[in-house]
Amino acid sequence: MSETILKLSHLQKGYRNFPVLKDVSFQLSRGHILGLIGKNGAGKTTMMKTILGLNRGYQGQIEFDGAPLKTDDPDTRKRIGSLVDVIFYEDMSARRNLKLLAMLDGVLSPKEANQKIDELLEFVGLSGSAGKSVRTFSFGMKQRLALAQALLTSPDLLILDEPFVGLDPVGIEDTKSLLLSLSREQGVSIIFSSHQLTEVCSLADDIVVLADGKIRLADTYANIKNSGVSFIDLLR
Repeated sequence: MSETILKLSHLQKGYRNFPVLKDVSFQLSRGHILGLIGKNGAGKTTMMKTILGLNRGYQGQIEFDGAPLKTDDPDTRKRIGSLVDVIFYEDMSARRNLKLLAMLDGVLSPKEANQKIDELLEFVGLSGSAGKSVRTFSFGMKQRLALAQALLTSPDLLILDEPFVGLDPVGIEDTKSLLLSLSREQGVSIIFSSHQLTEVCSLADDIVVLADGKIRLADTYANIKNSGVSFIDLLR
């Protein structure tokens, strides 16, 4: 089994001849948390959507667990969860939203799905609100539900676009604890983007700084901290 679960090599992606990702190369080790930093327009979301197969027509190579990434393969889709452009059925309950997704995925039997949903609602702290309409949820509760949705198939890789945005301090700490638990206890590999440098530095094993469609820096947080490099200067 490869120690590298995801590897990007010279990834390029643009829209209507406008380049967004110009030459992106980095790798993610199994069980590690990678923090992705960059200003608005740096290409963070484009990169995540390209990995997930939501963007086509890219150049370069994406490898998942040692082989070329095939996002149209059901087994591969099962192994990658995401919190990117999540949409809920607002008039349905949290439990019903998860059941519907499980049914559409077809990965779990009804009995397995019910058990998994109960476990996930407990894990993200929504057991007491499982029967409530999502319309009544706060933003933080919706973020928790989105995380539960991303974990429904027990993925090996989790891709999260701004998981802390809009959360209060308690919500941020709770989400960080959930992500650390997934990484340390279950071996899930995680990529998350954030504008909040404090959260990135306190959570990530590895950090990638994306600027103008290119990698400006990719290293472990420990090495970056010891080097005395300023993240603000890197982002300018």
